[in-house]
Amino acid sequence: MNQDTGNEYLLIELLANKHSRAILSLTSRKECSAGMLSQELGIPPATVYRNLKLLEGAGLIQHVKTVINLSGNEEKYYRCALREATVRLHEGVLSVDLKKEDYNDRIVRLWKRLAHPDASNASGFPR
Repeated sequence: MNQDTGNEYLLIELLANKHSRAILSLTSRKECSAGMLSQELGIPPATVYRNLKLLEGAGLIQHVKTVINLSGNEEKYYRCALREATVRLHEGVLSVDLKKEDYNDRIVRLWKRLAHPDASNASGFPR
């Protein structure tokens, strides 16, 4: 996906930011709430929330679920939507190519496999 120049610089800025990279790295391995990110990465909560907002706005992170805890507070969980990023400078033109994961599509595919298991899959577990 090629971005226009303004978006390309924003994406490069986000990818260059150490807190954004740490958030992307951790959420690429597991779903995390802002509180978990703050605690596990040692980043102040305000910094986590600011980076989550920027990353979500750029489409690099995706809100995947909301959990309501016993005290009634909502806790949003996020997952990295970025599978691969390539930054190129060719003949003076900067470009950013992104390959993204769409977790909504993955959930739909998993549900379809579970709802209609392949007859050749004798174990009954999705592949």
